[in-house]
Amino acid sequence: MQITLAVLSALAATAFAGTANVVNRCNQPAYLTITRSDQTTQTYTLAAGQGQYHEVIKGQGNSYGVTLDPNYYSPNTPKLIWGVSDVPPTLYYSVNTVDGNPFANLGFSLVTSDSTCSGVNSPDARTRTCGDGAQLTLNLC
Repeated sequence: MQITLAVLSALAATAFAGTANVVNRCNQPAYLTITRSDQTTQTYTLAAGQGQYHEVIKGQGNSYGVTLDPNYYSPNTPKLIWGVSDVPPTLYYSVNTVDGNPFANLGFSLVTSDSTCSGVNSPDARTRTCGDGAQLTLNLC
C-alpha cells in the first residue's frame, strides 16, 4: 500500500510539473549552461536555427545561462540568465544578464503556456510567477 501511495504521489507531482524549453532560432549556435542549486552544471550546444532543449522543472535554484560564445565562464562573455524555481503550486522565474546581453541586437522572448502569466522580452530581473504546471519557453532570436 505504501509503495502504491508513493508511486501515485510521484505521478501527481510530475503531472503538475512545469517544463522549461529553450529554442535557438538564431543563425548561429547558442550555448546553454544549466546550473542547479547544488552548483552542478551541464552544458549543451543548441544548433543554429533548430537547436532545442526541454526538461521538467524540478526544485529551486535552476539557472539557464545562454551565450553565443562557448566560453561561458569567461568574464568577457555576455550571458542571458533565466532563473526558475518550482515551489508548488507556483513557478518563480526571472531573466537577467551578466557581463552584457548577448541578444541585445538579436532579441529573445520568454513565453508561457498560461495566459495569466507574464512573458519577458527584456532582461529586467523582475521576479514573476506562474502556476507550476506551466510550460515556459525561451525563444532566442
